[in-house]
Amino acid sequence: MDPVAAAMILLSCSPDMVFCRPAQTQPVVYPDIAECIEALPGRLQGTDMIGQCRPVDSATPGQRVATVRVTRGTGPNAVSTDYLVLHAPDETD
Repeated sequence: MDPVAAAMILLSCSPDMVFCRPAQTQPVVYPDIAECIEALPGRLQGTDMIGQCRPVDSATPGQRVATVRVTRGTGPNAVSTDYLVLHAPDETD
């Protein structure tokens, strides 16, 4: 089985921890979950953020990924899902 890369997601949350949103739109990619988890305390130190590591298929360290939020519906019935996707290179990269 091929190793799966991991992306570190940093979240900024409301004081009551009810609402959280990504604190950065381009998460950092690590070679695996273990390295991501090991780096997490250092990234969170001195901040009011929380974080987690998520597997990212087809990504390699140094590759740029983005967090994309898709919302279905409106008002109180809306459901949002966050996805990690590879950043497509453009002419300015």
